[in-house]
Amino acid sequence: MKIYNKKVFASGVFEMALGLLLLITSITRQDLDINSIILIVALFAFGFGSIIRSISQRMAKEDKLEELDERNRLIALKSKSKSFRLMQIISFMLMIALMVMGKVSGYEGFIAMGVGLAFAFAISMFAEIFTYMYYESKN
Repeated sequence: MKIYNKKVFASGVFEMALGLLLLITSITRQDLDINSIILIVALFAFGFGSIIRSISQRMAKEDKLEELDERNRLIALKSKSKSFRLMQIISFMLMIALMVMGKVSGYEGFIAMGVGLAFAFAISMFAEIFTYMYYESKN
């Protein structure tokens, strides 16, 4: 058995390991319910499918071509950029809301959460600036 796509194989093994771990913990804790069963079946199915795709030469070749397709790469780049911008906006709005809630209620926990989000927002802004400078110097 030859593995043609190691990344997909590793993710398949990881999914199956998660399914097995969930099955074992659910049985030992005796709380196996319908939600756990559905999740276990889904993890095993996706893991098995990923392993099959990684050991099939034809399917692995299709996956590699799909991964290198320029249109798919552009879509992934645009979606990551938009989601990063959206997360910046959401974290800024939550930061403002938590700071106002902390000031109005006097509860310092809200202010602490707001300060934490302010640090996360600042880190994202610095990351954006540094990546812009990096790619600007490359071109």
